[in-house]
Amino acid sequence: MLPRTPSLPVAGAATSALQKGACLFNEGKYAEAHECFERVLKKDPRHPLALLHNGNALLKLKQPQRAIPCLLQAAKARPAAHEPHLALGTAHIANAQPADAAASFRTAASLRPQCAEAWSHLGHALGAARRFDEAEAVLRHALTLPTYRPETLNHLGLVATGRGRLDEAVEYFLESIRCRPKFFQAWSNLGNALRAQNQLDEALVAYRHSLAIEPNNAIVKFNIAIVLLLQGQLTKEAWLKYEYRWVTLNCSPHRGFMQPLWRGEEPLAGKSILLYAEQGFGDTIQFIRYAAVLAARGATVHVEVQKGVKTLLQGAAGTASVFAQGEPLPHFDLHCPLLSVPFALDTQLDSIPAEVPYFRAPRALAETWSQRLAPSGKFRVGLVWRGNPKHANDANRSVPFETFRPVLEVKGCEFVCLQLGLNETEAPAFAGQPNRSNPVAQVADFAETAAIIEQLDLVIAVDTSVAHLAGGLGKPVWLLLPFSPDWRWLLGRDDSPWYPGMRLFRQPAIGDWTSVVANITQNLVTELSTTHAVA
Repeated sequence: MLPRTPSLPVAGAATSALQKGACLFNEGKYAEAHECFERVLKKDPRHPLALLHNGNALLKLKQPQRAIPCLLQAAKARPAAHEPHLALGTAHIANAQPADAAASFRTAASLRPQCAEAWSHLGHALGAARRFDEAEAVLRHALTLPTYRPETLNHLGLVATGRGRLDEAVEYFLESIRCRPKFFQAWSNLGNALRAQNQLDEALVAYRHSLAIEPNNAIVKFNIAIVLLLQGQLTKEAWLKYEYRWVTLNCSPHRGFMQPLWRGEEPLAGKSILLYAEQGFGDTIQFIRYAAVLAARGATVHVEVQKGVKTLLQGAAGTASVFAQGEPLPHFDLHCPLLSVPFALDTQLDSIPAEVPYFRAPRALAETWSQRLAPSGKFRVGLVWRGNPKHANDANRSVPFETFRPVLEVKGCEFVCLQLGLNETEAPAFAGQPNRSNPVAQVADFAETAAIIEQLDLVIAVDTSVAHLAGGLGKPVWLLLPFSPDWRWLLGRDDSPWYPGMRLFRQPAIGDWTSVVANITQNLVTELSTTHAVA
């Protein structure tokens, strides 16, 4: 929430433009207000009020990078005023700079110690920087000051969410809503906390309350889509709202192409269409299956993918040609992002195209790795226990190696490490150990990883691109899932409509990987007893 733009007395030639800008700002006409403040600043670039007002207008226009230098100048122009520092902190938060935001809010609080808003925002910034102890102390202090109670409770809820104390977070959000029934952010955050607990019906109610308050909010629409899809409601509403990911990602599915975006209405027979990757490797590998569906409708399907999967997907079913991002593209009549194809085709739970394999490792690589991984007579299992640490949800989806280690102790298996970048704790578990190898240290891209997987009997993995790779190859996969999984894995089932050979092993409670690993280990022992004699 933006700090209020103060109504301070002004004088001189700038008065009229400032007053007009302030009126336009209060009417929600932020672009016009910005123009008024810019006119003042052209005549007087250091005008303190124009700088502050202009910064706030730019924040409302969702341009924090432009607002920050403006507000820095406003703070320098009036060093004893807390308002510019308050606005500057808000700009830093909007620009994903929580540490800088905390410094600005702390200055504002020191200049106005009784300003609950400054303390509350400081607590929020500290929480965003994951300095949870400091954040909670500051927010509890903010609650002792008059005003700003709903916002402070909401921020306490966010801190509790960050600490994984979801029941507590729900109570904070509910108390915030009791203080202000139309508090949009609290309703939205309540939905997030309930979703993390798999209370999906309740989360949906909270999201719909927030959407009733702000009907055009793209983030809430996207979150509603995630809940519906996670519930298995692959409906028109769900797919349509899933398209709001483009707004949340602050980009466009059109990519500047002159050709039309295919939404499913136009017949494809005799047309060429470009499908293109938009998110991670796993998404590309999962949704490349739709090339075969469109080709069956008579389309010539060209695909643009990340460089790391180009070689792998050149032979994917239904593809006429495959290009790496940045390479010149061929002529095409229509285009569609890969994750928008289910929406265009009105994919439902019973119409997911699930024929596997829909790609294979290149023959030369498959032969090379067949020789390198000569048959050992043992049940050969590929392992992945953690994902990319830069992934937003990696803390929930990755398993600590010591927790995962019991899988490696199952006798009678040959374990093949598919985990990239082993650290100093993990590497010794594979270096020189009998019946354990680490071939991915030698691979160049996903095509080679696919060639390795084709030599395996089973892949055990967390929710990463390797799981999609093995699933698309038609290999048996045992997937370890957090309590609140990604939408594509649904809830309440141990199979996947996307990959027929996949079994899902879910956390019974938030953070409980120990039970999942024990379940995997026992099932692996059982599998060996029925297929291989234990050595």
